[in-house]
Amino acid sequence: MKRFNKSSIALAVLLSLPVANLYAAESLSATESSRLVPMKEISVTGNYLQAQNAANDISREADLAGAKYYHIKAIENATTGDSSDRAIVYADIYQSNAPTAVKTDETTYNGVVAYERNKALYYLPFEVAKFKGNYNNVSEITNTASKLAAERNAYAFYIYSIAPDDIKNQAQDIEVAFYKKDAPTRDYIVQTATSDQDAYEISSDAFKIMTPYETIVFHGAFNNTTEISAAAQKHAIANNAHFYYVKEVAANAAGTAQTVYVNLYK
Repeated sequence: MKRFNKSSIALAVLLSLPVANLYAAESLSATESSRLVPMKEISVTGNYLQAQNAANDISREADLAGAKYYHIKAIENATTGDSSDRAIVYADIYQSNAPTAVKTDETTYNGVVAYERNKALYYLPFEVAKFKGNYNNVSEITNTASKLAAERNAYAFYIYSIAPDDIKNQAQDIEVAFYKKDAPTRDYIVQTATSDQDAYEISSDAFKIMTPYETIVFHGAFNNTTEISAAAQKHAIANNAHFYYVKEVAANAAGTAQTVYVNLYK
């Protein structure tokens, strides 16, 4: 009878165990991922019977992209390939310090509220001012902007942009918006928008007259337009857009990935 040494027995035991994830990127649940802004969408193609079968390959691709987490979203049949079992699996990947999709905390400087981008985009400012100076950091810029807001009796302010004017002398051009407490909402945001969002969906009328700076594409399996809009908002935030419009959605079979085209606006 063939005799087995301890090493061969140990190897046999290891081979009989389930294959663990060999890569560092960790999986997020749908709830966990809904609170975060993704780096980008990735996909892998292989002989996957269901989306979760691609977890190891997705984790590997996330590692290569420098991501810490991933969330598998959808699976669809590949348009090319030698096997009918061949499929494409889509996932969003996230950095270890991924920004949250919604920010609600407010702080004040010199007695004036500093709006986060979500509030600043939702409300219409009563004035947008520009000033220039040599500043060592953002805190100094914020301090100056808040003093200007206080002089104008503003309830809140938001620094729209900080741009170098003279690199040699470190001069910077700053643009800041000022808001009343009862500021009106922007009239081109869809009626369902609320002020805790960090990017806003524009109306179909605004879509006809506004010019996007970019159109992006992503994939996922969605049950309704609300889910599509929520996913589009996250991708808009990830691309630093202020506003977005879902331009087109591919009509795929139920349970398979849909392709979504989104216009982005500043």
